[in-house]
Amino acid sequence: MALTPIIAAQTRDRLGESPMWHAGEQAIYWVDLYGPVIHRMRLGHQVENWTVPSTKFIGSFVFVTGGRLMLAIDTGLVLFDPAKASFTPFCDPNAGREAVIYNDSKLDRHGRLWVGTLDLPEVEPRGILYCVDVQGRVTIGDSGFAVCNGPAFSPRGDILYFSDSVGRRILAYDLAPDTSRLRNRRIFATMAADEGIPDGLTVDTEGGVWCAHYGAGRLTRYAPDGRVLSTIEMPCPVVTSMSFGGPEMTTLFVTTGWSPGVERPEDEHGPGGALFTIDIGIRGIRETEFPLARDQAATSGPA
Repeated sequence: MALTPIIAAQTRDRLGESPMWHAGEQAIYWVDLYGPVIHRMRLGHQVENWTVPSTKFIGSFVFVTGGRLMLAIDTGLVLFDPAKASFTPFCDPNAGREAVIYNDSKLDRHGRLWVGTLDLPEVEPRGILYCVDVQGRVTIGDSGFAVCNGPAFSPRGDILYFSDSVGRRILAYDLAPDTSRLRNRRIFATMAADEGIPDGLTVDTEGGVWCAHYGAGRLTRYAPDGRVLSTIEMPCPVVTSMSFGGPEMTTLFVTTGWSPGVERPEDEHGPGGALFTIDIGIRGIRETEFPLARDQAATSGPA
């Protein structure tokens, strides 16, 4: 697949993450994990930024009804209202565990929030994949990972894909609409050492599973059976995630980062950290919103 990535915003993020297209606003949102900053770029406009106070990291976010975002930050899941620049705590599945932070999150097709954590040294299997409902009730989907990444969902919502980054594999699980219990865990794809590590995931309308190769500067599209369908080379090695968007949902927005341990010295002022777009010609799936009423409080307890 000979497609050319184009820089849409040179934000020079230390670690760009969690791109998400908002169809109603015709805008792409993404974050810099180490900023910790939220970016928004409406079509034809400049990038807007919000710095998240009193936190070191912002792992990801999902959209919430009423124009809000649910942020995954040091202290837990926090509601952010861009119109008011306000932050309201929701719940903390991680319960303040030391040296464990939140990473990627995504809503399944049934409106449940899935969010993973990681061990800061990325060594110990302390990462957990949580599922959170609109009451703030938490269940554990799976555990025992150094770094949780992804997740993404098949077009029908019956399969959850998940990146076990340190394990260099993508896992797949069966998922039913009436339960957050994951079943039939299996290996969907693996990566060799020279292929980087699997990071962010997304799925297109044809069931193709897209994965960002952190450290190897590429994207791969897999068939639903795990076969490699195509790859796209990126102009920087730290490629973190991607999301479909644009008026026709055929533009791939790709986040990247900058890491002295991965970048070559001659690339110090290269394109790493930019937001890229690629005209794919394949349609993506619009992300749903977390259906949370404005006056609803979380229970912050186990389900």
